[in-house]
Amino acid sequence: MDFETAKAAAERLGCTVRAVQKWASEGKLPGAKKQSRDWLIPVTSSKPSEFNSDYDVSSVPYPITRSYEAGKAMEFINSITDKDEKNMALCEYYYFTGKLKESTILAEPYLDSKNPILRMSAALFCIFSNFCRGHMAKSHYAVEILKTAREIFLDSDAPWELKAVSAFSSVTVKTQLHLPFEKVPPINDYIKYLPDGIKLISCYLIAYSEYFNKDYAKSVGIAETALCMFKKPYPMAEIYLNIISAMSYINLMQVDKAKEAIARAWALAEKDGYIMPFVEHYNLLQGVIEKHFKKEYKAAYDLIIKNVRLYNTSWYEMYNKTEGVTVADNLTHTEFTIAMLYSRNWRAKEIASHMELSERTIMNYISYIYDKLQINNKKELEKFMLK
Repeated sequence: MDFETAKAAAERLGCTVRAVQKWASEGKLPGAKKQSRDWLIPVTSSKPSEFNSDYDVSSVPYPITRSYEAGKAMEFINSITDKDEKNMALCEYYYFTGKLKESTILAEPYLDSKNPILRMSAALFCIFSNFCRGHMAKSHYAVEILKTAREIFLDSDAPWELKAVSAFSSVTVKTQLHLPFEKVPPINDYIKYLPDGIKLISCYLIAYSEYFNKDYAKSVGIAETALCMFKKPYPMAEIYLNIISAMSYINLMQVDKAKEAIARAWALAEKDGYIMPFVEHYNLLQGVIEKHFKKEYKAAYDLIIKNVRLYNTSWYEMYNKTEGVTVADNLTHTEFTIAMLYSRNWRAKEIASHMELSERTIMNYISYIYDKLQINNKKELEKFMLK
């Protein structure tokens, strides 16, 4: 019998090396044998049958994205009759309300599920929940599960609904964590195969891509058009669409519209205690959180900031290591916001008005920021800030 390395088998089968090693250790590649630290794989091996045919797409992906009335999330979850879907909905609810440990406890048993929908749903929330807790090894493990699923499903005869969920999951990780995620297809190609709630969140991802391209007007246009697309309530999608609108408005220097968008997002999120969407986008909202939350919603603001600290610590560590660049991680929240705005060509007077501080105070902050980063001008500052 002829053998090949796990790496060669992965290239032939169109999957990750880790996937081949995992299948070999589980006895799913007959004839595979361990040699030192590597595996030798028969050259005639094929992907395990669970990945080749009879795909189970009966489960609803990301059930918390479905339609229900804001403020009735738990009522909606309790109405789900399928045990696994109910567990996934509860896992998502725990994540969005900041109960990160509870979210991972529910998700982890499904990482080895033979149902690909459940496996990908669990992986996505294990990525984010563990990431926010600083459990980077567990987060990376879940990333590999999504990568393997993408590599297997997108180039196979899998149903388009399954391919669409795989594409959506990969694009979500790439977009929200701002990390290079190779071979991720544009979500536009798959959006029509997704359930309505995930279609709307996909519009948020598309708007986010325009935000990255610095076409903020187009980003707002996509988000606001999506908000008019469905008559049913989709609170999770509406929260994210309003947040991306606020991010774009602040870069268009339309502060009042940014505040209005965040107010709409919070009016929905507050009813179910959803704080994590605001945590995920805190830095790019550039002071809008403080203006809306700090005085009127002090308890929610404190909880958001607590989780922002955890999220930022993990994000800076991973981004700076992966990208080989340095995003400023030694600035306070106020300093970071001022640095972001100043690096995006806001004048000190405009920042002062936005943050309700004096122009002199803003100039002092800029001086502190330069000292901390050991730089001398705005051009150098741009290298340290999020794009």
